[in-house]
Amino acid sequence: MIENNSWAGAIPPAQGLYNPEFEKDACGVGFMVHVKGVRSHKILSEASYILCNMTHRGASGADIRDGDGAGVMTGIPHDFFVNETRRLFGISLPPEGQYAVGNLFMKGDAESVDESKKVFEQLADALHLKVLGWRSVPRDSTIIGPAAKSKEPAIEQPFVVLADQSKPFDEPYFERQFGSMSVHSQTRTLSTKVN
Repeated sequence: MIENNSWAGAIPPAQGLYNPEFEKDACGVGFMVHVKGVRSHKILSEASYILCNMTHRGASGADIRDGDGAGVMTGIPHDFFVNETRRLFGISLPPEGQYAVGNLFMKGDAESVDESKKVFEQLADALHLKVLGWRSVPRDSTIIGPAAKSKEPAIEQPFVVLADQSKPFDEPYFERQFGSMSVHSQTRTLSTKVN
């Protein structure tokens, strides 16, 4: 018997409900951090470099511009959002950690976006939260292929706070309410067919 020391040789034989034919390779993941937790744009630039070097790990269609999507996850850029909310809404954000912001992917037509926002805001109200405003995430649609373009979502960022700002901030309560909102908003938007 020939010994197989490759990755494929590490797959166990079929047994019970397990079938090795269903094995799939994983996507690539890269990490870029400052070991002391210092925030900097340099980290984001270097993460972009890593992302470009991971293209061989992603899927693409006949048109290379129609990939499976990839991205970079960061912490909340508080200073950036303070400036953006002042510019867009004329408001001051609460201190860092006392608000939440999300990335919501919605069907791209204006009617669906408006309906999704309405459902999200109603849910926020029911959970004693308040949406301060919505920021449309800038995108460059010129670099995606036709298949991706036909399904391109609108990406909106809601800025969410506790509705009652007269009381001292209760972080555990806020986290519970926002966590609940995150779960319920997915269910609600799915049921309204505007996700």
